[in-house]
Amino acid sequence: MGREPEAVVEQRHQLGMALATFRQAAELSQARLGRDTGYDRTSINKVERGQQLPDRPFWKAADRLLRAEGVLLKRYDELVASKLEHADRQRQSRRARHQADAERLRSNGHRMSRSTTGDDFAVPAPLLAFPVTSYADTAYLEVVQQHIWHIVELDNRFGGTDLARLTVRFFRSVHQQLGAGAYEPAIERDLQATAGELAEVAGWLLYDADRQDDVRRMNHESLYFSRLAGDRSMELLTLQNASMHAGFLGRPREALQLARSVLESRDRLSPRVKTLFLVRKARALAQGGDERALKIFDQVCSLYKDGMRDSDPKWAWWVDERELLWHEGMALADLGYSRVAVEKFEQSVAATAPHQVRSRYLHLGYLLGAQVKVAAWSAADATMRQITTMVGDVASTRTVVLLGRILPELMHENVPGSTHDTAEQLTLLLAQATT
Repeated sequence: MGREPEAVVEQRHQLGMALATFRQAAELSQARLGRDTGYDRTSINKVERGQQLPDRPFWKAADRLLRAEGVLLKRYDELVASKLEHADRQRQSRRARHQADAERLRSNGHRMSRSTTGDDFAVPAPLLAFPVTSYADTAYLEVVQQHIWHIVELDNRFGGTDLARLTVRFFRSVHQQLGAGAYEPAIERDLQATAGELAEVAGWLLYDADRQDDVRRMNHESLYFSRLAGDRSMELLTLQNASMHAGFLGRPREALQLARSVLESRDRLSPRVKTLFLVRKARALAQGGDERALKIFDQVCSLYKDGMRDSDPKWAWWVDERELLWHEGMALADLGYSRVAVEKFEQSVAATAPHQVRSRYLHLGYLLGAQVKVAAWSAADATMRQITTMVGDVASTRTVVLLGRILPELMHENVPGSTHDTAEQLTLLLAQATT
């Protein structure tokens, strides 16, 4: 997520100043306004300084309480409209770039080709002209960085299984450039940071591809290059990936130690980054059967409301409501609260944006697992029907493995015939898609 344009930042500050003006005119303290709107004094202070942007219900309540006659609500709506307009311009810019890339692809006559290794995954020629050079310069660096964002966008849509192999090869190419010293000295740190970012992305894709041994190696590569470059932001992202991975492998103690190493460090974490590491801590505690995990999610919710900061790392965009709901559902499931977990998974699926196809696929898989736990057969049938529409579009081995553990439980005699039949159909589709 890019930074907000200066005009939007100024609107946010002006809105905060207007809130302070109306509050003071009404002779209300920040603590009193917070109590009346469901926030604490610290949050109100941040809102008035333009560091936090609550949602519309807050502004509606504040407008009524402070007798602002619609001024606050109008300014909030104008700010949201500006943010949406900015986001739309960014989408149009990306679309124009992709269209230009596609036109270059057509004009250059590139064709899809079959791998000579026997892998049926067809790899197109790069959408961007990748410089073939023995000596990396600024142009090389910029194109590498653009390719990384292309990979992230493709993962959001199609999953990581097919992309993982290609991205590891991409990383090795950049690694070789660094190892040989074949680059302009002026770009050394930026190239190291880019290698760290590329290794982090490769590690994530390998995780989705269920190549777990390779995930750990790639995380180590990311930490190595990020530390060489002094890129603490990417180092933090990789550390939370490592915590996530340890939990996935059934090592909650390791996951907890990694999360605490950051939370108890001297880093001045922004609310959004702290939110992420608190989630990792909560997940690790829940895996260990510690009920304190659920109270951490109350703190997570409060921090998330603080919104994004200009100082937040560029990767913080994916810490959103969808992710937080899913993680809370996972913690509830780990603690044995399957019925409440179903509700959280349902909410996470509903909060998933249309372009986040891979996330929707995975979250539906966990929703199905929770529904099976509570014998909600009709709901499970409906969830499986949603999943069947996505099997051919998304390559996420992690999700396929998850479904492979769940579907046999739907073959038992106590399962209604229609749900049993849907499970058999989904099992067949998954088998066809992975052969």
